[in-house]
Amino acid sequence: MKNKYDRFMALPLILACVACSSHLIETGSSTIDAAPTSISIATDLPAVTVKADSLTEAEVREIKLPAPYDDTRMEYSSMAWMEDTLVLLPQYPRRLGKDGSAFLVTIQKEAILAYLNLDNKAPIETGLLEFDDGGLSETLVGFEGFEAIAFSGEQVFMTIETSGGNPMMGYLVSGLVDNARQSIRLDPGTIVPLLPQTDFRNASDESLIVENGVIYTFFEDNGAVVNPNSFAHAFDINLDPLADSDFPGIEFRVTDATEIQPDGSFWVMNYFYPGDSHLKAKFDPLVERYGEGGTHKRSDRVERILRLQIEDGSLRLADEAPLCLSLTPDGSSRNWEGLVRLDDIGFLAITDSFPTTIFGFIPDLR
Repeated sequence: MKNKYDRFMALPLILACVACSSHLIETGSSTIDAAPTSISIATDLPAVTVKADSLTEAEVREIKLPAPYDDTRMEYSSMAWMEDTLVLLPQYPRRLGKDGSAFLVTIQKEAILAYLNLDNKAPIETGLLEFDDGGLSETLVGFEGFEAIAFSGEQVFMTIETSGGNPMMGYLVSGLVDNARQSIRLDPGTIVPLLPQTDFRNASDESLIVENGVIYTFFEDNGAVVNPNSFAHAFDINLDPLADSDFPGIEFRVTDATEIQPDGSFWVMNYFYPGDSHLKAKFDPLVERYGEGGTHKRSDRVERILRLQIEDGSLRLADEAPLCLSLTPDGSSRNWEGLVRLDDIGFLAITDSFPTTIFGFIPDLR
């Protein structure tokens, strides 16, 4: 995979000339100004690695977002590909809108590839996708935001977190993307509950994938002690429930999942903030099997990407070392909430608001 990354970074600069129009949606009612229209360029050199005794860690190469989409109030919670458009999901899409309007942020894949090939300090070009939640943010008891998003053709699926349970309750809902890819509207009539698997505060199904007409949602806390019988909810395309599937006992938090690959594999973001003492693991099977990277050896923080495999409806960890991120030297934890695969060269990830909004590229070094 490293050779693929090297070849990618050596692509001719002609990629920079690819048209990068953002297909910006004219909302009119939003307080957000139109995104810059200049081509988006890289801000630093290609990613480097940190050598360790066991695992090599990947540096995150930041991709600058334009204001105000870099504001911590965006509080991004997930990302997904809508064909070649990357859709960034704010936890509260109405937060920066006006007169009740809501939006999601979009970035074209060609703009991302061009950005990674050039060295310039301009933020990347973005667009807006109008969003209608069908009133769910106002009618669900204890609404705490949208947590995950995935697309399948013209359909969109999202999970929602609320404090309307004991103490939490999650939901899955579907909607439609209009033919012109200009807006999304959720259908409240499709909503189904996602019963939490623990009684922890602020815990729900934060990830979802779509595979051959089956939607799987993943609870965020799946460690052996806190959730020894972890499973994935499963639904058909109409959100009728199917039999639950076993889910691996991954320690710490699972915060987002990529799209399914043709071979049935996908990746999840695995994150631990030491302040979540209830999720601290005394024994981590992945560390025992594969070791740790250099910065992870010196910290309780965990930031890593894991590959999973789906076969005949069964979900399992692939026999592959984690891709560990090089941790920040200042001790801050980056709460990675969104993850997608970028072709065969690596991943794109985004934080919510901690320590700030960070959108970046992570090369797959394995």
